[in-house]
Amino acid sequence: RRGGATGATIRRDLATLSGLCSCALAWDYLDFNPVRSFDKRHIRESAPRTAYPSEAEVERIVARASPMVGRIIRFLAATGMRQEEAVSLEWSQVSIERREVRLTKTKTSSPRVVPLSEEALAILTGTPRHITGHHVFWNGDGRRYTHFASQYRNIAKRANVPWRCHDLRHRFASEFLMKTGDLAALQAILGHRTVTMTMRYSHLVTEHLHRAIAKLDTIPGTKQAGFAGEVAPAAA
Repeated sequence: RRGGATGATIRRDLATLSGLCSCALAWDYLDFNPVRSFDKRHIRESAPRTAYPSEAEVERIVARASPMVGRIIRFLAATGMRQEEAVSLEWSQVSIERREVRLTKTKTSSPRVVPLSEEALAILTGTPRHITGHHVFWNGDGRRYTHFASQYRNIAKRANVPWRCHDLRHRFASEFLMKTGDLAALQAILGHRTVTMTMRYSHLVTEHLHRAIAKLDTIPGTKQAGFAGEVAPAAA
């Protein structure tokens, strides 16, 4: 913590250590798991995100990138895919007809389908194909991009934009949820193993709160908002 690690990082490091100790316990190298006895209640994670890159900021980064790198940045913002999933994407995984991408190698090792919006579809159909290469996004002689996060970081710095490459994924998730309110669909698109991870964005969904407050207007015998314990005014 003194070195600057956040509560989220500390919790994940402890989870990794606990997994290692559980294996050591099963293999009789340890008599108990010491991490489980550590009180983590005082380690707080940061508040849910309420900000993400704006469209103007994304365009500022794209303006300072090469044409192909700019396509990758726009594609990440339009699909919510992870950086590695996008730069390793091959044409064999893309179906223009079905408007979807099938990912076979993911962070969670679970294949998933990513539907394509009009914007994402336009990016793919406008991307030139290499004569011999298989990757959608390529440079040089058809090779895929490597160390893309560091390339993005340098471009964003020149554009004076503070957001990380991974924040493009947060942008997609936030925009999607505010427009659709569909947590289950977002979980499937992002490839989250559990809905708990997707719930980080749930504070952006407020439609159900408005529906609940609207019920105050539908109390029998009243025409104005009120509380369930109020007595309706007598008719004139």
